[in-house]
Amino acid sequence: MKKKFLVILVLFVVIAASGGIYFKKRSGAYDVNEEKKVVVNIPSGSGTDNIADILSDAKLIKNKLVFKINVKMSGKASQFKAGEYQFDQSYTNDEIIDDIAAGKIYHSGPKVTVKEGATSAEIIDELVKKKLGIKENYEKLINNPDEFRDKYEFLKDKNIKSLEGFLYPSTYFCSEGESEREVLSRMLNKFDEIYKYKIKPEMEKHKDLNFYDVMKMASIVEKEAVLDEDRPLIASVFYNRLAKDMLLQSDATVQYAFKERKKVVSYNDLKVESPYNSYKYKGLPPTPIANPAWESIEAAINPAETDYLYFVAKEDGGGNNYAKTYEEHLKYEKQYKEQREKKKQETQNKKSEAN
Repeated sequence: MKKKFLVILVLFVVIAASGGIYFKKRSGAYDVNEEKKVVVNIPSGSGTDNIADILSDAKLIKNKLVFKINVKMSGKASQFKAGEYQFDQSYTNDEIIDDIAAGKIYHSGPKVTVKEGATSAEIIDELVKKKLGIKENYEKLINNPDEFRDKYEFLKDKNIKSLEGFLYPSTYFCSEGESEREVLSRMLNKFDEIYKYKIKPEMEKHKDLNFYDVMKMASIVEKEAVLDEDRPLIASVFYNRLAKDMLLQSDATVQYAFKERKKVVSYNDLKVESPYNSYKYKGLPPTPIANPAWESIEAAINPAETDYLYFVAKEDGGGNNYAKTYEEHLKYEKQYKEQREKKKQETQNKKSEAN
């Protein structure tokens, strides 16, 4: 009996040792002698299963199950960061896991920053300047959402006739030779991420809101706001005006009617014939007038509850003065003009003294 037990024990030890050797070998480099660089993209929200599939397809890991066990043993799954990573086949599973957990993202090619509130025209100019495509190709794609509609849920509304509003503000690391479609897809993918995890859950709480109208409102808020705390208040003003069938009278929408942004919107500019002239036409503009960040979208979904119908900027740049009546608004407007003239005069006096 003892002899039989010893035989079984020895077999168990041999099997365990063999298993350990096998596991260690399958956790190691795919090819320790191969240093050819491979770039893989880990999409936002990817789980361990998805990452294992991506790495296996790229021939960077030997065994998906072993990789997933390595991840479990490392305790770093919650630290994984989305992005592009550069590896070669000499990386072990542990080295790959460490890099993804540390967010050692690989950046190559031109870097493009889409600023909050940038228009599609401004974005195109920046892309062309970085030699990332041709202006006419971008314009054609941006004005034809059908090219992307099947891929993105947020574009399913056939009333969406432009990608304006959906080129999400962020910094993008592009690759040399990327097509215009691929570059725009990067921005739409970023918006899709925000849509799935932030916008859609909030929209589901407000069944009375139309998503495309929210994006139009968010774009106006983005262009009108200076301080974050003003965003919900500005949204409330414009929603209140819509509810009373009043003209929005937003200088930001008028600016969009012109090819180049004006320093100041003049009285004559308010006469421009355009569906974006909210001093002449009621309701929201035909499309968003810029590409807003989440803070403005959130304000458009959850505006402040106020009775305000007017606002005017404070001369010191510290937000706005809000009014419920036109008389009160005129008082703030007069105050703003007086402060601006005073500041202008002080500047001129300083120049005169310097001369």
